[in-house]
Amino acid sequence: MRGRVLYVGLDPDLPAFLSAYGTGGFRVTALTPRKYRGERADLLLWDLDAAPLPEKLPEGVRVVTVGYREDADLSRPFPFADFESLLDPDPAAGGAVLSPVGRELFSGGSSVRLSPLEYDLFAALSEAGATVDTERLAKTGGRDLSPHALGVAISSLRKKLDRLPDPPRISAERGKGYRLIPSGGK
Repeated sequence: MRGRVLYVGLDPDLPAFLSAYGTGGFRVTALTPRKYRGERADLLLWDLDAAPLPEKLPEGVRVVTVGYREDADLSRPFPFADFESLLDPDPAAGGAVLSPVGRELFSGGSSVRLSPLEYDLFAALSEAGATVDTERLAKTGGRDLSPHALGVAISSLRKKLDRLPDPPRISAERGKGYRLIPSGGK
C-alpha cells in the first residue's frame, strides 16, 4: 500500500468506483460526515453535497472537494487519471511519496517506515532540492544534533532507502552538507 485516501460523504458508489480502479496502491476508506473525527490521511476527498467542509482539519492533509456543486474541485464521476494526478510523487524526491500518516516513504510499489528524525531529514532534503548545509540539517524539526548524531541518522535513513526499488540517494558533499539525488539521478 502507498498511502491512505479518506472519502467523507454519502455517495456509496464513489469509494467503490475508486476501489474498482485500484487507486494505484492507495487505501480508500469511506466515512459519513457524522462519523468523521479529524482522521489523518494522505488525501481527504470531501463530498460537499453531504456536508460543508469543516473549518478545522488535520494539519498538512491535502483536501479535494467533490460533488455536483460549483465550488467542488472535482465533480462526480471524475476520471481516474484526475485522481492519480492528485497523488503524483514529488519529482524532487526522486519519485518517492512521503506520507505523514505513519511516517512512511513509498516508492516503486514498496514502502519503508521512518523514525520521526528520519522523516524530518528526508522532508528537509526533498524540499530543498539542493545541498542542505550540515548545520541547518542538524536543526531539523527543532533539534540540535551533534555532527556525529546527524551522521548516524543519515546512515540509518540511507539503509532504509536502500530497501526500496530504484531509491533516491543521499549524497554527502564534504564541507557543505547533504543532498537528495532523485531515483536514477547522478
